[in-house]
Amino acid sequence: MRIGIVGLPNVGKSSLFNLLTKAGAKVDLYPFTTIEKNVGIVTVPDERLKKIGELLKPPKLTYATIEFVDIAGLVKGASQGEGLGNKFLAHIRESHLLLHLLRYFEDSTIPHIYETIDPERDMEIVNSELAIADLEIVEKHLSRLEKGPKALEDEHRLGVLEKIKRALMKGFEPPPLTPEEILAIKDFGLFITKPVVYALNCSDSAPVDINALPKLKNRDIFLFSVALEEALEGFLEEEKREARAELNLAVEGPAGLVRKCFSLLNLISFYTVKGDESRAWSIPKGTKIVEAAGKIHSDFAEGFIKAEVVAFEDLANSGSFHLAKEQGKVRVEGKNYEVRDGDVILIKFKA
Repeated sequence: MRIGIVGLPNVGKSSLFNLLTKAGAKVDLYPFTTIEKNVGIVTVPDERLKKIGELLKPPKLTYATIEFVDIAGLVKGASQGEGLGNKFLAHIRESHLLLHLLRYFEDSTIPHIYETIDPERDMEIVNSELAIADLEIVEKHLSRLEKGPKALEDEHRLGVLEKIKRALMKGFEPPPLTPEEILAIKDFGLFITKPVVYALNCSDSAPVDINALPKLKNRDIFLFSVALEEALEGFLEEEKREARAELNLAVEGPAGLVRKCFSLLNLISFYTVKGDESRAWSIPKGTKIVEAAGKIHSDFAEGFIKAEVVAFEDLANSGSFHLAKEQGKVRVEGKNYEVRDGDVILIKFKA
């Protein structure tokens, strides 16, 4: 899964990317420092896997990862190509979730492209460009579908596109869509169908007052400060949490932002504890166990016989997979079993 960091220039996208990935992307004080996208892999914080490591003490502990992409800043007119907008929009379409970064800090050494600090205005500029770009694609497909005889599948797609067009004409608020409707237009890569996390990059010295931003207050906003996190490098975790709390920021910091993205992507985690490695794996909610087995290794899916499954809580209480089995906590599941978040799984397969 890929998360695209989007927003205006000079809001802190590359700094956030570096904070999350330690990738060392170029950061400068003028717009469009990032021309090509930067891609980095981020470890998903996982207290359950940490506990598994403490219990079983495997030689190797491997966390699940998620891909973050630092995409160059959009400006007003991006949908018409301003600021290399078309190229940047194409990068955003490749993402499964949009992490929309908004600037809410004053710093005379970092110029704002529109001179004043106004995250609500900035949000509306970027969202308007995404909506305009989506509308162009929707109208193109509507024109094609309306021209001639239509199969039942096309009729369904036509209805979904008309619903989305009505929403886009009003702004960038997604209409309610069923899973079947989302699947029907999945290949179009529409921004309005992607989950969005709005993250406010705040001051590292003045407490944030979200009540001063009524248009953002009712959204699911994540409050943090890149500058504060950079200043807290090397501090104890408890000290970091206290510093964030004093500024009314999310006490979890960047780890909480990663978890939030992970959750909105509708992902769950399962675990394997066989051999020298205990490992977390991420899969979409609703994944069958034979598909999860294939994520571990294709041979596991092809030769799947059964799976032994124990809930993380039962494993933690028992102290080991073997003891959990003796206590009757381990279940045997077939290939149609739907993996649950926190399952610890041992695959039995035919080589």
